[in-house]
Amino acid sequence: MGKKIRQTEAKKMKRINRNNIVLLIALILFSSCGNNALLNTYVDLPDEGWLSDVSYDFELEVEEAQDASLNYLIGLRNNNDYLYSNIFFFVQVEGSEGIVHQDTLQYLLAEPGGKWLGSGIGEIKHNLLIYKQQQSLLPGVYKFTISQGMRDDILAGIEDLGLLIEQSN
Repeated sequence: MGKKIRQTEAKKMKRINRNNIVLLIALILFSSCGNNALLNTYVDLPDEGWLSDVSYDFELEVEEAQDASLNYLIGLRNNNDYLYSNIFFFVQVEGSEGIVHQDTLQYLLAEPGGKWLGSGIGEIKHNLLIYKQQQSLLPGVYKFTISQGMRDDILAGIEDLGLLIEQSN
């Protein structure tokens, strides 16, 4: 009987070791995927909601010209308290030479039947929304300001807002 218990324990240890190796490989692969990002940052929004007069700033300092093609993506995490199938943003970019560009953007967050778009398990969905593609940057400091453009004074259901600037493939 004791020999059978030891064999069962040995099988469990092999399974645990195999699972740890698979987890380690997955972590290495996931961590190597983000190496081409110049900026990847998120801010937590208040639990009570995103106020219409509050904007969020993201800064990027470029030390040498980025001739590589860059993509700008807006990261958004929403939960089931979000009442709409779309979202509007006002985005202002102040470049290193002092020129300011403004854009009004609209993105779909749900299908017509109400199913949330994006990734995630459970109540919170994560979307990476394409803002601009194949951009280049000169040296200097860039300031990105993002405001919500919905008609609500308090926009409920938005968990996090982020900006990702990465090299395009």
